[in-house]
Amino acid sequence: MKKTYATMLKGILTGSLALILCAATTAHAANPVKIGVVNFKECVEKSKIGKHEQTVFESLKKQMEASLIEKEKALTEVANKLNDPDYVDTLSPTAEAELKHKFRNLNQEISQFQNQYYQALNQTNVKVVQQLHDIIAKTVTALAKENGFDLVLNEESSFFYKPELDLTEKVVNLLDKMDKLPESNN
Repeated sequence: MKKTYATMLKGILTGSLALILCAATTAHAANPVKIGVVNFKECVEKSKIGKHEQTVFESLKKQMEASLIEKEKALTEVANKLNDPDYVDTLSPTAEAELKHKFRNLNQEISQFQNQYYQALNQTNVKVVQQLHDIIAKTVTALAKENGFDLVLNEESSFFYKPELDLTEKVVNLLDKMDKLPESNN
């Protein structure tokens, strides 16, 4: 339901944008509107800054996965012991209770760790995407001002555009000229 609503809303917004563009183009027939299009995803995937952020994110993901795998190995080891009737028969009732308690605790720890893991990855991803969005938006704005563009759209909001309107490669080149990530709150 939410996806359908979001899709409808996106369609309405895109249609409204198209209507505005038509009106703007008609009103400025003597002075045509200069429009460009940028593929945000491609800017992230091809630029040095985007690749760096993807590498940092993947590194964090691998560290967290390694920790999770270690905890799961410990849980599997305890589960195997509990499922081995010969092993359980050798334990005293107290030792068996302690092993079952350890199993429950490890299971709970893994569940909590998984929740924290997914939450941390999601928050990090949102932060990185927002930071890259801000940087790309500033770069696009500077490029548009420098080259006299009246409007630059994200490719995602376009159903069609002529390839010559695509500014993505120029944006990637500008991003690659940056030494480091600028602060996104500038």
